[in-house]
Amino acid sequence: MDVFDNLNNKKIAVTGASGYIGAALVNALTKYSSQILCISRRELKPMKNTLSLKADIRTNDCWPEIVERADIIFHLAGNTSVYAAANDPSESLASTIFPITHLIRAAQEVGCKPRVIYASTATVYGLTEKTIPVNETFEPKPITVYDLHKYFAEKQLALATQLGLIEGISLRLANVYGSSASVSSAEDRGILNKVTSMAMQGKDISLYGGGNYLRDYVFIDDVVSAFMLAGLSDEVGDGVFNVSTGNSVSVREAFNLVALMVENNTGHKIHLKTVPWPEDANPIDFRNYVANIKSISATLGWHPLISLEAGIGRMIERLGDVKND
Repeated sequence: MDVFDNLNNKKIAVTGASGYIGAALVNALTKYSSQILCISRRELKPMKNTLSLKADIRTNDCWPEIVERADIIFHLAGNTSVYAAANDPSESLASTIFPITHLIRAAQEVGCKPRVIYASTATVYGLTEKTIPVNETFEPKPITVYDLHKYFAEKQLALATQLGLIEGISLRLANVYGSSASVSSAEDRGILNKVTSMAMQGKDISLYGGGNYLRDYVFIDDVVSAFMLAGLSDEVGDGVFNVSTGNSVSVREAFNLVALMVENNTGHKIHLKTVPWPEDANPIDFRNYVANIKSISATLGWHPLISLEAGIGRMIERLGDVKND
């Protein structure tokens, strides 16, 4: 029996259903559940086993309906950009923290206790190069407005869970890559996606500095399975989990792999060009990050299945199919 068959009798809501990870998650959920409420600020195309709700989750109006119609809420909506948060902290506050506040209040008003799976980020840890691999006991030290708001949202969920109002789980996502069914797919989400898309267009790849900083790239299908397992698991531990591979690779190594695999696929030589860091580069970019994933593996039974080479290969195949359509 597939463990995800247990989703059959669950009412599910997905905020940010039209987004990069949200669209991939909805697509996977439709194989198991016929009760999926997709929430987005834009009109969504009809999809089997789903119902759509056009709503602005920054306001309280929609949350009682969402909470009442869901046993599990996958909360992926909100600001996804460090730079956007720096440029407009008020909007970041409204899109990141207000929805959690409204969700918790709605749960109290409706008298429901949903499982809430929150898409957080590994960058809440701050600068971690001296402490890698990083486990969940490492004290987060946000150095950006974006990460500060994300961390506060995590703490809101943790407090509400402690008070017995919801069951909250925060997934701290590393560098997610891979194609998605969303409008914002491989072309414009995540640096590895952008680099692969450029290389498939025959363009050379720009590499900031020496490209020696370590990253932990995790494929989107593995991320989706982490969300689904978090929604189902009877054990939630401390409610915070790293979602990553636990393997380090330098940015240069990752970009070189993209260039080599694209060259093997297309016959076009792709060059890496070292360029200076832009003046407005955020300090969070100057870090090494590799996660310890023992907690999520032991508690939720989650393990990443897609290697970096296999994941890049899938992106190249997808981009090639799109080009040939």
